[in-house]
Amino acid sequence: MSLTVKFKKDINALKAAANKEIFLDVKNPKLYKKVRKFYENEGVIFSEDPLDNYDILMDCLFQDLETAGVIV
Repeated sequence: MSLTVKFKKDINALKAAANKEIFLDVKNPKLYKKVRKFYENEGVIFSEDPLDNYDILMDCLFQDLETAGVIV
């Protein structure tokens, strides 16, 4: 299942986070945890550093949203 299908109702928040308009982990920590779990299940490896993990997640998020045509 793709990110845009799984998180269809949260796409605006994800788009804002990918565009660096909000910090997803601060603005919506529950959604952040769900998205992180989604990427962990997809095989993304996260580190011990929370700041690095946020950057990794945002890179994946931006790439998926761009591929889906949500971000141009």
